[in-house]
Amino acid sequence: MRRRTTSLFAGLALISMTGLAAAGPFGKPEAPSLIVPVWSLTGECYPIDFNGIDIEWYAGRGVYQLTVTGTKPYMNMDVSLSHEAYNGRPAYWRTVVIGCVKNGLLMPLASPYYITMNLDQFVGSRGVEIVGASRKVRRDVPKS
Repeated sequence: MRRRTTSLFAGLALISMTGLAAAGPFGKPEAPSLIVPVWSLTGECYPIDFNGIDIEWYAGRGVYQLTVTGTKPYMNMDVSLSHEAYNGRPAYWRTVVIGCVKNGLLMPLASPYYITMNLDQFVGSRGVEIVGASRKVRRDVPKS
């Protein structure tokens, strides 16, 4: 009886090892998925990187306009600017570049983004600070 159980376990081990070897380099290669599921169906938001910042004065409206450009990692990602709340007016008003995926699926195809907003309310006494995933940049805004 002991000999049968030993040979049974040895046979099962041999079958499982040949199955793993067949699924390895000689098996069918897996194609990369174009849609990756997100663990949270409500969506996930996190800071993303940006490439450029531009601040221009628009005399017709009498306001500075901030433009942030970059590349978002997923095609169906919404990019927005999130401003910190302050009690008073700081020297540099911090604004974070946020990317959100809300439909539960990620389409891993990088695409450019371009966000424009007025700086009439969210500007510090000296300027703005734009924060991304890996860096932050301070820009002075001249007095109008």
